[in-house]
Amino acid sequence: MRKITGFIFILIGIFILLYALGAKYWTMYKQNNMVKNYEQKTKEHKGKVKISKDSTDSSVNYGTVGILIIPKIDLKVAIGEGTDMTTLKYAVGHFKGTAMPGKKGNFALAGHRSYTFGQYFNRLGELKVGDEIMVETVNGVYKYKVYNTKVVLPDEVDVLNSTNNATMTLITCTPIRVATHRLIISAKLAVF
Repeated sequence: MRKITGFIFILIGIFILLYALGAKYWTMYKQNNMVKNYEQKTKEHKGKVKISKDSTDSSVNYGTVGILIIPKIDLKVAIGEGTDMTTLKYAVGHFKGTAMPGKKGNFALAGHRSYTFGQYFNRLGELKVGDEIMVETVNGVYKYKVYNTKVVLPDEVDVLNSTNNATMTLITCTPIRVATHRLIISAKLAVF
């Protein structure tokens, strides 16, 4: 009987491991496809129509707002519209009602740090004041510079408030695995 019980526990362990690896692979596959599709649509769009800086042509985006690139932490991830669980499973999410990339106001994004789905913001805590964040869109590439990092309680939602300038707010749970607080990275649009 002990051998059977031990064998069952081994099978359960193998199943859990295979599920976790499969889920991680599927998430990476979906994310890579989102990035490739958006980059292809951007190339096609640039070949057909020149968009003004004030344009917001949602017909080109297909649910993807842009691509978030943070060189310091080797991150390149699609930005989905919305912060629901499905979006955050395969991308970082844009808070509806906040500004769009490069526009005046607060362009706010959320992302997970979990080990199974959405590990995109796992290394977000490594960012420091002065680090660069880029957002690639059909309208161009926008560069932001980090000017503040802080940790707040989950009910401190004023970090989503609109701003007078073009800013970006990145939000994720912290500490990893405990998630009692929120890590906030604030950045300003770099002017050239």
